Amino acid sequence: MPVWQTAAIVKRSHSHPPPPMNAEDFFNQGLMKAQKGDHRGAVEALTEAIKLSPKYMGAYLNRGNSRLAMQDSQGALEDFNQVLQMSPMVAEAYMGRGTARARTGDKSGGLEDINRAIQLKPKVPAFLVQRGTVRAELHDLEGALEDLNQALQMSPNAVPAYIQRGIVRAGLGDQAGAIADFNQALQLAPNAVPAYVQRGVLYAQMGEKERAIADFDQALQIAPKAAHIYLERGIMRANLKEHLGAISDFNQALQLNPNLMPAYVQRGAIRAALGDPQGALEDLNQVLKRSPQAVSAYIQRGLVCAELGNKLQALEDFNQALQREPGSVDALLNRGMVRAELGDREGAIADFTEALKLDSKRASAHLYRSVMYLELDERQKASEDFNLAVQILSSPAVAYIERGLFRVRMGALREALEDLNRCLRMHSDSAPAYLQRGMIRLPMGDIEGAIADFDQCLSLDASLDSAYLQRGIANAQLANYPAALEDFDQALKLNPRLVPAYLNRSGLLLKMGHPEGAATDLKAALKLNPNPVAAHLSRGIILTQLGDEQGALDDFNRVIELNPRAIAVYYNRGILLASLGDQQGALDDFNQELQINPASAPAYLHRGTLRAELGETEAALQDLDRALQLAPRFLMARFHRGTVRSELGDPHGAVEDFNRLLTTKSPAIPAYVQRAIALFELGQRKQAMDDLSEAVRLEPKSPEDYLHLAVAYMRMGEPKAASENFNRAVESSPYPVRTCLQRGAFQLKSGEMVGAITDLDYVIQVNPTLASAYLYRGQARARQADYAGAIEDFTQVLNFYSTSTLAYLSRSAVHLLQGNPSAAEQDFEQALKNSAPGQAFFHRGRIRAELGDTLGAVADFEQAATENPQSSSVRLHRGKLTLPQNDLSAEPEFE
Repeated sequence: MPVWQTAAIVKRSHSHPPPPMNAEDFFNQGLMKAQKGDHRGAVEALTEAIKLSPKYMGAYLNRGNSRLAMQDSQGALEDFNQVLQMSPMVAEAYMGRGTARARTGDKSGGLEDINRAIQLKPKVPAFLVQRGTVRAELHDLEGALEDLNQALQMSPNAVPAYIQRGIVRAGLGDQAGAIADFNQALQLAPNAVPAYVQRGVLYAQMGEKERAIADFDQALQIAPKAAHIYLERGIMRANLKEHLGAISDFNQALQLNPNLMPAYVQRGAIRAALGDPQGALEDLNQVLKRSPQAVSAYIQRGLVCAELGNKLQALEDFNQALQREPGSVDALLNRGMVRAELGDREGAIADFTEALKLDSKRASAHLYRSVMYLELDERQKASEDFNLAVQILSSPAVAYIERGLFRVRMGALREALEDLNRCLRMHSDSAPAYLQRGMIRLPMGDIEGAIADFDQCLSLDASLDSAYLQRGIANAQLANYPAALEDFDQALKLNPRLVPAYLNRSGLLLKMGHPEGAATDLKAALKLNPNPVAAHLSRGIILTQLGDEQGALDDFNRVIELNPRAIAVYYNRGILLASLGDQQGALDDFNQELQINPASAPAYLHRGTLRAELGETEAALQDLDRALQLAPRFLMARFHRGTVRSELGDPHGAVEDFNRLLTTKSPAIPAYVQRAIALFELGQRKQAMDDLSEAVRLEPKSPEDYLHLAVAYMRMGEPKAASENFNRAVESSPYPVRTCLQRGAFQLKSGEMVGAITDLDYVIQVNPTLASAYLYRGQARARQADYAGAIEDFTQVLNFYSTSTLAYLSRSAVHLLQGNPSAAEQDFEQALKNSAPGQAFFHRGRIRAELGDTLGAVADFEQAATENPQSSSVRLHRGKLTLPQNDLSAEPEFE
């Protein structure tokens, strides 16, 4: 309608209202709004047109295009499907649907639609540009380049073609050609926002941060409300480790466009990196709720679940990603790694092989497959894969390092160490190799070797902040606090944004009695990474390693205040409480952790070992079985299950577990030692001594190795050898307080009270705030009938930790032996605040039995059986005490 006619209508409208808008009016209004970039308004207008005319094909087509512009791929898909139902020959609808399918993760289906559009209209450059885009996403960069060159031959001034070709050239490593394309696009269209964005991305990858920021700023000046620009800038910031800025950009993108699913995915990835897995899962779940076809969300959620130890859920997510996009190399690689961790070698090899069919230049796939072949003892194939990876990486050193890191992820530390040793034999000047080898030695207990590696690394490259950080952690574990502090200072001097250095220094300052400095460092860490939950959790773990139990407990409690459903906090606090003797508190924490994260194999492991200590035999074995079901390669769970089976009178089951452990590539000394104990219990003394000889042949070095040997010799009636190994454990320990505490606990368990008390006296003299030392010494004193000393020690435990159920029950048992039932009842009532009556009577019964109060123990077990008649543990312990007093020919009341 001409403008003058519209004006005339408006002028006469004083007396007559304007006629209602028809479908055509709304359609025209939608087109105008779309041309102005107001796609939300366009969708609203076109929706009104469709309401008035449900068969309005043009309205569906244009609404689909506007929905695509708004990143509402699912809505766009519905619109284009509607068009094609009405008319299956509309090329634009195939093109739109192909684009929508590609964006929702169905790239192969998207390519089919785009090919159909080009068949219908082969001379449209925009169609070729879009096919080039999808081909690039499918890793067919050469095919993509061919499409884009053809589009530019048809239309030499096609700005989108230059932009997309620039992206493809960058992917092919032609940075100069890519920059030239982006520059050409901007010469033709100075306000071409995508050209600024993509050039900014490339500049960031090239390390030219200032140019990158300038391009993003220019793009936002042109289009300040363009959500996708904030998304791209956020991705750039995330790659530059500017996490706070990245989160801010993703938040802004979602504020402008709540349907921008990639922003949720990217924010979820950053949250995971910042130690907020709960927040990451919330973002990724939000994506998958709105867009069930989002492959990237499944992959990212799988990564988060794998990091949390939920391997089975991770596997399911990677499966879902591959159902939607069978050609996703990232999904195949990650599924392969999880399968490898779960012990499915053949499945892992199949995934890595499929990934290499799709992208033969993925060196990591060759390296990971080579590890699988080595595990299957197919050395020729392993060698071929490794050599192919070296050809791609152009450096054996890099290949050995990456393969070593994969082995670390699988828990094969000794094999990883072999890879790093090979690397350094070939390249003795590789600073990264020394750094990585030191980081492997550290968790293996070779702290001095780790420090030597960090020293060598820094002599080759003094600019590596991470080497100073790791050496500081190692020095702190050796209680060399001044050196550790100096290392953390140097790391922060080199990199003032290194959050782990602030957190480690904060923990160290707390340990050294400088709370003000610790608070300042924590504040600095939070400024860089505003996630107090992650900060306090990390520092709590650090303080636990440093032996500052109270500081660690304060941090864990703070985490729970901030987020009662924080993943891993209950698990870590439970470990700490168990070491302090608060077994009931630890059990409660492991239960809580498993409610939040029901696939945590480590939580099942620790709950299982604790339940075994508490006499809950069947429940303990169920937990350890579950840990191994979730993580079949979890060697520690298998080791502990074998140990528990041995202690619970199942030496055959124990030998079975230790046999499995000893078939691994690098069997550990403790496995030989524990199998020796189990074989000894089966009456196979010669085989047991053979295992001990093999353990000695492997040259024990760590305090833990000597402690295990000492316990074995003690169990086998070899007190001299036991004493020698206990002494070696203490002599080889960089921190003898911890080793003496362990030796004291072992001697207590084995009935060597004098040696236990001597060790525990030393521990308390050096560290008078170590609650577990008082708890063990109190138990030893009580067994020696030093009831006053025992009550003094249990009281000291309660001064430190007023909720220690075990301390209350132990003191209650001693009060009863002293003939003080009133005080005993008061302590028992306190224990009941944190423990069920049946459990409290059962645990006090065990304590009374250990103290020789058989009648009192039986009375407690009777009461426990009344409270919990189904408990086989209660029947077992009661039977052990009552059977010798009855007719020995009678059947016991337990099996």
